[in-house]
Amino acid sequence: MQRTRWFVMLVLILAACSSHFLESCTSFCFRADGHWVFGRNYDWDVAHAVVMVNHRGVAKRGFVTENAARWVSRYGSVTFNQYGREFPLGGMNEASLVVECMWLNATEYPHFDDRPQLHTLQWIQFQLDTADSVAAVVAGIDRFRISQYFAQPLHFLVADASGNAAVVEFLEGEARVYTGAELPVTVLANSTYRHSLALLNMLGSGEEASAFSHADLSLKRFVRAARGVSEWSEGEGLGAVAYAFGVLDEVAMKRTVFRVVYEPGGKRIHFLTRAHPSPRVVRMDAFEYECAGEVYFLDMATPTQGDVTSSFKTFSSADNQALIEKAFKETSFLKDTPREMLDKLAGFPDTLCCAEDAGD
Repeated sequence: MQRTRWFVMLVLILAACSSHFLESCTSFCFRADGHWVFGRNYDWDVAHAVVMVNHRGVAKRGFVTENAARWVSRYGSVTFNQYGREFPLGGMNEASLVVECMWLNATEYPHFDDRPQLHTLQWIQFQLDTADSVAAVVAGIDRFRISQYFAQPLHFLVADASGNAAVVEFLEGEARVYTGAELPVTVLANSTYRHSLALLNMLGSGEEASAFSHADLSLKRFVRAARGVSEWSEGEGLGAVAYAFGVLDEVAMKRTVFRVVYEPGGKRIHFLTRAHPSPRVVRMDAFEYECAGEVYFLDMATPTQGDVTSSFKTFSSADNQALIEKAFKETSFLKDTPREMLDKLAGFPDTLCCAEDAGD
């Protein structure tokens, strides 16, 4: 009974948390020099976050009460985390797969069945742990089910090093995937892709039409990002990363606390924060991702510049506890969360081990 009580409480906490911090985000990708450049704005009231290095060869499970999904991470990854390790907001793996999520009120995940289940944000980590391409994500879309008890309404933009991309949505209990010809514009905000694309097709990229002035902020950001993506030209002299940050500027909100630009082809991740607006870069190839190694992280508030790869430090259980406590304390509707709940969430990564130790 006690176990059920704290899990129900944690479900409510994470649901409220996710709904608030993802509701205004925007993402996009465009081709530059034969490779994707992927941009993402993170809009939220709390700025504190870390860049996390995740290992391959870890036996993992869904953070649910029963019929938990189980998998072993095949790829290391670098993710952006705010409310604890193993629950990323997005990131890129060793195979150069990028996954980012946006809030979508229309989301309806598959109804209860006998498939193993996992938490919504774990779906992101699962893809980064196991998939090397958009095709792999799409092929395994029905393997696990996002738990109804952890069903924050999200949709996802995914891209890989081969130049493929996909939008993944869950609508009316079914997975809906847009790829290839069905994905003419690689942009995502907080309306369904179909609805967003319909408005864009009606407007072109113009903002003078009445339909644009009456559209909600999500649709306006989609149109503006789509315009930015379509106007990229390699001959203009502005680098692709700088151009991507410029598009992110165009769709920024007052609540935009950090911006990320991924280069899957070069395995580099650029980011800047509201407090430190100079772009910094992380080189993914510089890390060791072996399971037995130390876990490393970088506090995004660290006043560093340029290449910050060497600034990463060892991430401990105490660091995870501190990350969670700071984020919850600074979130108005989470600041009174019971100590027991914080401890359960903070201790979850310590219950995972290397696959060889787990006998997998």
